[in-house]
Amino acid sequence: LWRGLRQTHREARPKVIVPLGLLGGFLDSAGGGGWGPIVTSNLIMQGATPRRTIGTVNAAEFFVTLSAASAFLYSLGWEVLTQATLGLMIGGVAAAPLGAWLVKRVSVQPLLIAVGALLILTSGYGIFRALS
Repeated sequence: LWRGLRQTHREARPKVIVPLGLLGGFLDSAGGGGWGPIVTSNLIMQGATPRRTIGTVNAAEFFVTLSAASAFLYSLGWEVLTQATLGLMIGGVAAAPLGAWLVKRVSVQPLLIAVGALLILTSGYGIFRALS
């Protein structure tokens, strides 16, 4: 959020990629989330291009989610598929093209502000729920 509001984005080649991907993938599979917020924010913080980072992370997240879902279905059986699960899947498929369209057309500064604000709001909500 600070970079979006006060600084100009300076592109640099990210240095910590493989350990970040391993940690993000593990947290996403083990805890049900973390890939997007952890990997996206860290790569942008390291200086990666926001558009490319968001697109790449979302594309990779598809494969991480596919792997985790396949493992859960294999281990737990088809009973885990509920109406809520199917609704989330359909909503995600419908929202993906909209997200790609927005990222392509929004300039870097508002994109950084939006990503920062979204991360702060979702993390704040998680902290609030944990403390209540």
